[in-house]
Amino acid sequence: MNPTITEHQAHDLVEDYIRAAFAALPAAAGRTLFSQNRSECADPTDDGPAGRYEISATYEVTGLDPAAFGEHFDAVVAWWSGHGFTVLADNRPADQYVFARNEADGFDMSIQANDLGKLYLGATSPCVWPDGEPPAPEPEPALPVEPEPVAKPRPRREAVDDEDFGDTNWSDGGTAY
Repeated sequence: MNPTITEHQAHDLVEDYIRAAFAALPAAAGRTLFSQNRSECADPTDDGPAGRYEISATYEVTGLDPAAFGEHFDAVVAWWSGHGFTVLADNRPADQYVFARNEADGFDMSIQANDLGKLYLGATSPCVWPDGEPPAPEPEPALPVEPEPVAKPRPRREAVDDEDFGDTNWSDGGTAY
């Protein structure tokens, strides 16, 4: 298990990527936080261990004419291409959705528009450990300790011969006749 950046660093990079890609849009563009998430990596892409999280944020882009969304998509995709992102899905023109990944650090970004004239720009971190360090490995279970054999107790006195038992005078200290 390898160390990662911390959740705090992942959050900062998500915001940095969104801010930088947002700068490729016209000056009239505004943005409003739509969602911010910390999600456990239940099905991580690297088949890694549980206990790691993805940090994500999505912003609604405001103040832009929906008729020009195609140009805005192109501007963001051009920014991605110049900053280490590879487009992995471009569903245009059927769906207004493009998805890209930064091959150097594993961060994902997307831009999406819907039929209501809303435009969204988001980023998601790869799976990270909360403090950047994987948990300490579980110690190997100790082998069971075999108990020491218990010695059988020795008899405290010699066994009494049953034939002499009836002939013993118990009143004088146990002398046999």
